[in-house]
Amino acid sequence: MNFDVILVRYGELTIKGKNRSDFINVLVKNIKNKLEKYQGFYQIDKQFDRLFIEILEPSYAEEILALMQKIYGISSLSFAKKLAKDLDVIGAMAVEIVKYYQPKTFKLEARRSDKSFPKNSTEIKQYLAPIILKNTEVKVDVHNPEMQIDIEVRRDFTYLFIKRIKALGGLPVGVSGKGMVMLSGGIDSPVAAYLMMKRGMAVEYLHFATPPHTGPEALEKVKTLVQKLLPYAGTKTQRLHVVNFSMLQHELMHIPDSTYRITIMRRMFYRIANIVARNNKSQAIITGESLGQVASQTIESINVINAVAEMAVLRPVLCYDKNEIISISEQIDTYTTSILPFEDCCSLFVPKNPVTKPRLHSAEIQEKNLLWEDIINVIIEKHIVTYVIKGDEIHEEN
Repeated sequence: MNFDVILVRYGELTIKGKNRSDFINVLVKNIKNKLEKYQGFYQIDKQFDRLFIEILEPSYAEEILALMQKIYGISSLSFAKKLAKDLDVIGAMAVEIVKYYQPKTFKLEARRSDKSFPKNSTEIKQYLAPIILKNTEVKVDVHNPEMQIDIEVRRDFTYLFIKRIKALGGLPVGVSGKGMVMLSGGIDSPVAAYLMMKRGMAVEYLHFATPPHTGPEALEKVKTLVQKLLPYAGTKTQRLHVVNFSMLQHELMHIPDSTYRITIMRRMFYRIANIVARNNKSQAIITGESLGQVASQTIESINVINAVAEMAVLRPVLCYDKNEIISISEQIDTYTTSILPFEDCCSLFVPKNPVTKPRLHSAEIQEKNLLWEDIINVIIEKHIVTYVIKGDEIHEEN
């Protein structure tokens, strides 16, 4: 059975009041970005409470639907038939669908958006149900039907559909500003990026490498994670900023108290992230920190590290336990990449007994005689490479 329209429900966007049109415009832009390769094979009809994607080439319908299931701002989708506002035409199509799928039981629902239509929702069902019963073997079951047939009567056409396909929900990416994700290559930070995009925040990525201690495989792993997150981004491309942290990493080996090494390292990450985020018009830093998982994620550590942040630091997985984070990473297909055995710079330089309750004054003493400010200036000027990622294509930005 070929359906000619994908009906898009907004979900959360329906409560956005006077800003709704702005949110919907961003959603339409994101849909067009994701359907770039299908340009000319679909048309978008934007209405107040729905989008209707008319499929001009039926062979692409399933591919287009699969892409749209990964677009934030869409609550659910349905393949639908676009019909004239004629109850006999609608009834004939309902009969055809029942004969094609051969359910034993059905339920009929109707929604009349066009109040000028001469029959209300109840009357529409009362007219159509006898047509279906007379021309098929199906029985009515209003409590647990094998098939539900939905009718939406709108201003110009009627739409008939039989199934609601769950989508991601959330807000269209881009309506909540932009954040810089500190992408380590582990399990947590890709999930953090995914969750922030669900709240409508566009993202770029920042990764710290320490060659030769971290090899090219670790960098390829991070690029792959960005590729796997791209379908949720709402854009055609994503940017990954890779910082060569080696010079500063070696400087940190000179701190007096080695138990503070990770705390000070993360303070340096934030200082660099402040600059990179600001230079790329990001309004927040996003991390995969989860409270209490490791020494650098106790509330005392978070406070000391956060003290150098110059903008909001968002931690969307803060209250998730590890199993919950793993479950999401499996769902978005980042888990198997995240657990590849290529070390990041944090794991390579963890001291035997890292401090779990650092004090800000003590951290500042550890940094006092380091040349970190000069080194960060050199890193920002000479040691950041930005990659532009689009599908399988990855190239350095000029």
